[in-house]
Amino acid sequence: MTDWSRLRDIYGSAAGVPALLDEAASVSDWDAPVWQELWSRLCHQGTVAPASYEALPTLARIAGTRGDVAVDPALFLASAIIASTDGPLHRAEVRRLHATHIDGLRPVAEHKLGLVRARVDVLYALGVVAALDGSVWQRGLTGLADEEIELDCRSCGEHLYLEPADGRLVMTTDADLVDADGSVHPADPAQLGPAETRLVGLCRAHDHAEVETELLQLFGRTRCPSCGAELTLAD
Repeated sequence: MTDWSRLRDIYGSAAGVPALLDEAASVSDWDAPVWQELWSRLCHQGTVAPASYEALPTLARIAGTRGDVAVDPALFLASAIIASTDGPLHRAEVRRLHATHIDGLRPVAEHKLGLVRARVDVLYALGVVAALDGSVWQRGLTGLADEEIELDCRSCGEHLYLEPADGRLVMTTDADLVDADGSVHPADPAQLGPAETRLVGLCRAHDHAEVETELLQLFGRTRCPSCGAELTLAD
């Protein structure tokens, strides 16, 4: 039996977390105060605490019983905790300790991809799959959903932005100035690695052709607008 009063969430004692989880089990609205409070206490801007890990079994149970909820905050919060790199445990240790819950959430996450249609929802749903798989693409998918990915050129060190523009991705040095010369060349589907192949395959299986096109660009290559060096985005 967990003594929550001895655990800490982001702000202090986690004694109130069990009551919040009980209330959240019957609430699927992202904007509901109970979910706002749980996100704040358990995964604040990507930072997690000991109580966050303790909440994973309950979050997994909630998500597993709501197959008809297309965008479920329980599933997203669980995956965010699992993917966090800012907490008291190394991510590999979290995955080892909660392997059973992660395995149980994978089919739930894949099922949600058949329920969502809007581009942003599809990208976030794919991000959940990537987080559960331990894929490096989880942040990239979230960045695409938020319509901006930041990275640095390995050759000149210039800070760059990968921006969606009219159905394509463009590399630029200025997030407010998108230049057509910074277009991205899509990856060849036949040359993708296992993680990339899985994400593209899920798009095809659930008829998300628009997002598949974006993913192939995300997995592709371009040139630094500052120094002209070729960039493979996966790097």
